[in-house]
Amino acid sequence: TLTGGTPTGGTYFGSNISTGKFNPLTAGAGTHTINYRYTDGNSCGDTATATIVVTASPTVTFSALSAVCIDNGLVTLTQGSPTVGTYSGTGVTGTSFDPITAGVGTHTLSYKYTDGNSCTDSTTQTIKVNALPAVSMATLSPVCVNQPSFSLTSSTPTGGTYTGTGVTSNTFSPSTATVGTHNIVYAYTDGNSCTNKDSTNQVVNAQPTVTLSNYSAICSNQGLLTLTGGTPTGGTYFGSNI
Repeated sequence: TLTGGTPTGGTYFGSNISTGKFNPLTAGAGTHTINYRYTDGNSCGDTATATIVVTASPTVTFSALSAVCIDNGLVTLTQGSPTVGTYSGTGVTGTSFDPITAGVGTHTLSYKYTDGNSCTDSTTQTIKVNALPAVSMATLSPVCVNQPSFSLTSSTPTGGTYTGTGVTSNTFSPSTATVGTHNIVYAYTDGNSCTNKDSTNQVVNAQPTVTLSNYSAICSNQGLLTLTGGTPTGGTYFGSNI
């Protein structure tokens, strides 16, 4: 809105001027002439001129932001140009973006820059925050230390990796783990490169110490012999003719 012409009540005119307003966008950068004409009650008029300088606005860019997982940690924002501008948006503090604060979803961030002529421009960019995959690991039944190695297959989604004492290539070896309680971890990475984990304990029980005393010789016609001597008691005798 043009002011400054005296006496008041006159008319501003010239290129890019309409109804007393000058449009710097259509005028473009450079020096432009403003005309002011005033006519008094005697129909006597005069015109004055002045100039106005239009400074070009800064060209502001904001490079693309890669998608992140919600547990990514703070993302340092350096993609705005020219540098030393201001970032804003959900999850933004200073020059850092916090995926946890922003939450899962696509968020619009802004970058604003003001140059030495106090001319300001801004632009936006989006960043996607991906959720972690839902990972579940079923309870593992206790095993004996002398039990053969077995594959770990109790977790979802399939295609992840097991780790822990006694685990090699998703196979658990009780004898390698030894007697005790061992924490087994299952990690799964989805198509967004987001990883989540679940864990459970695998109990390895000790093998009992079993003994069987030698038997005295018997006659072939002696009849059935009730077997005893095995310890601990409560076990099962097996073999030929038993």
